[in-house]
Amino acid sequence: MPSPFAVRRVGGVVLTAVVTALVALVTGVVTTVLLPTTVSTDYYSAQVRLSPSWEQRSSISAETVVGSVSADFTGLAPGIEVEPQIREEVTDVVAGGRVSTTELVVGGAERARVIEEAAVGVGLRMAGGALLGAGAVLAVRSLWRRRRPGARAVVGTALVWGLTCAAVGIGAASTYREERFAALETTGLLRLAADNASLFTDVEERAGQAAPYLRNLLALSAALGSEYTPTEIATRPAVTVLLVSDIHASNQYALMRTIVEERDVDVVVDTGDLVNLGRVEELRLSRITRGIESLGVPYVFVRGNHDATSADDTALLDALSTVDNVVLPDPGDGSYALADVGGVRIAGFGDPRYYGDADDGSTEPQEAARDRWVEALGDAEPPDLTLSHEAPALADAPGRLRVHGHGHVPDVDGNRVALGTFTGGGTLSHFRLDEADQELVGQPSSFDLLTIDDQCRGQTLTRYLYRSVLEGRPSLDRVSVLNAARIMEPPAQGRTCGTGELSVRPLGD
Repeated sequence: MPSPFAVRRVGGVVLTAVVTALVALVTGVVTTVLLPTTVSTDYYSAQVRLSPSWEQRSSISAETVVGSVSADFTGLAPGIEVEPQIREEVTDVVAGGRVSTTELVVGGAERARVIEEAAVGVGLRMAGGALLGAGAVLAVRSLWRRRRPGARAVVGTALVWGLTCAAVGIGAASTYREERFAALETTGLLRLAADNASLFTDVEERAGQAAPYLRNLLALSAALGSEYTPTEIATRPAVTVLLVSDIHASNQYALMRTIVEERDVDVVVDTGDLVNLGRVEELRLSRITRGIESLGVPYVFVRGNHDATSADDTALLDALSTVDNVVLPDPGDGSYALADVGGVRIAGFGDPRYYGDADDGSTEPQEAARDRWVEALGDAEPPDLTLSHEAPALADAPGRLRVHGHGHVPDVDGNRVALGTFTGGGTLSHFRLDEADQELVGQPSSFDLLTIDDQCRGQTLTRYLYRSVLEGRPSLDRVSVLNAARIMEPPAQGRTCGTGELSVRPLGD
């Protein structure tokens, strides 16, 4: 029968080995996180690391700007995280027409090379970090005993380190095999693409198919308007403004183009939420910039709370600034601009909120954004149209007509006009703020047409609500014509509208 001393000694050796293995494993994984392996092809690169999360074990996950994808495997191995990126060379070659998109696909040999490089790089970092961890345990144990480690302790530590690295390597090699694949899960726009790869194209095509219906709707409402609208506000407008909001990445610009053409629209005003997840990549996926360009008239845009991923993110605004007919009253760099379209002055400021922010119900950020804009306005005459995305931002803001979106419900309160959603909420589902699990269904598509006479007075504000156009079951909710002179504050004496080209100048000049 072994002596109690021998039992304690064996127990101590086992405990030391277990602690050494755990520390080596943790420090090895952390090393791969702190020093990820970077692999590259001609047009792509990726950072690869092991995941420290137990919940992500036996899975390969990739986080991209348009969502995440996770592949689960049977077996036991540390999770692998991949952060893919598109190198700048892609933009250069595609823009220059030097390569087709099919040539951008990574071939089998190149893929095998990248996987081998990633495995070697992650393995070496794992081994190096594990060695540091195991050595740290040996050092701490020696300090506690107040003597140098003997050869047996050094050999034992090296053996535990080797076994730990081998166990991780064998686990990964046996787990991440094709026959071990169990499930694939995607989120964000990648989930959308996985469910229906042609979704964005379908929306654009359906919008084009629905254009004749909308053309008839416009003709009918125009006829009714001329028949029943009082004479004093039914004269030919000097400037016609199309007011839209909350596109939410649904490319229905074929419909908008029909409105512009049928009603001789001079300028389109968009009060934000052009995309859903705050990512500029959504513009490319939905081809929205191409749709904006097709309108052929100035497109004045202020950012909404879905149009950025952080308070200082201007990627979407920067992308829009390269579109010829886009005008940005607030480009996000601290400056502001005033647009003049046929004598109608339009200005405004973006939403300081962003996708994913913690909304505590406070209106202070919007009020602070308003105050900065008012300071830039200075003593200049208030704009004819003052734009922002949310109602609190426009409280006490100067402007003859104050226009915003965000709520998806058309409304008028004094000279403040709330716009509905042009696309019925867009492609993705939206939910009530007070009941996070309740989807907002049945939101009508909506837009407003504002007409202004040659003395810059408001004439009419015509509001259109309709449903199910893209589903092939169009139905008109209502068309209402409001006397804009009762909503829009009167202009200064002696002003004229209806002449002059578009001009954009710094606010306050």
